[in-house]
Amino acid sequence: MGLLLVITGCTTKFLYSNLDWLLVEYIDDYVTLSDGQEDILSERILVLGQWHKENELPQYVKQLDAIRAKDPKQVDSAYVLQQMNDVRAHTKRLVEQVTPDLYALTQQMSDEQVKELIENFEEKNREFVKKYQDMNDDDVREIYQERIEENFERWFGTVTDEQKEFAKEWASSMQVTVFDWQEHRRQMNYYMRQLLNRRNDLAYYQPEFQRFLNDSDSYYSPELQAKIDHNQQLAGKYIALAINSINAKQQAHLASEIDDWRDIAKDLMTSMTLDHSPREILALTAYTKRVLI
Repeated sequence: MGLLLVITGCTTKFLYSNLDWLLVEYIDDYVTLSDGQEDILSERILVLGQWHKENELPQYVKQLDAIRAKDPKQVDSAYVLQQMNDVRAHTKRLVEQVTPDLYALTQQMSDEQVKELIENFEEKNREFVKKYQDMNDDDVREIYQERIEENFERWFGTVTDEQKEFAKEWASSMQVTVFDWQEHRRQMNYYMRQLLNRRNDLAYYQPEFQRFLNDSDSYYSPELQAKIDHNQQLAGKYIALAINSINAKQQAHLASEIDDWRDIAKDLMTSMTLDHSPREILALTAYTKRVLI
């Protein structure tokens, strides 16, 4: 277990230190960039990584420290929901920071690249639909329950019978959103096509692109938003109940997990940027997958 934590921590640092190459490779899965576009994107990602290290990682550490110091018996749903809101705020700041660079990239894309990007997103959506085809709400809730129990086990080490019952109650009370998300993704794919096809109309494109990335909730249907709100309230309730119920051994495991992530964040804040060739990256990635899987 100790070895896996070390490997996980090293891998996290490695990925963070090579964000430029890895994120370019990720984006390249959706759209083939020219050499010039890749060079510009790599430079901007390095700037983003430095901003994230200086401005965001300290906030992650602060939140983890506060969670670590909280008495599990004093955790309630309001506290859990506040932590969830804080995490969403972290994500929102990151998206806002990267928006100008993504906007600039789309302005440089050719019609062929836009077509490739949209087709790849549509393929991802088809894969998402296929994953849940022939399932009904009860089938999906079984998946919800499995995921909840897996998360309990990850953070608590073990799962008691009482916590398994919490997971069952939580999953059975959730509003199933899978099929709403399928429709939402289909509509957003259509909207993205319309948006990118008008990318030369700057008076229209710039504000709509900002909304597309920074105010994505505004595209939710009333039905989907209501289900999301309902499920978030349930999450606050049942996460609090589960944390309230942990025993001494589980509390020690939870504290250790928080400490591990906090230590990784602190280490990243002080580490120097590493320089690895693509060949070294591929070799270490293959090794890491083999060890961890």
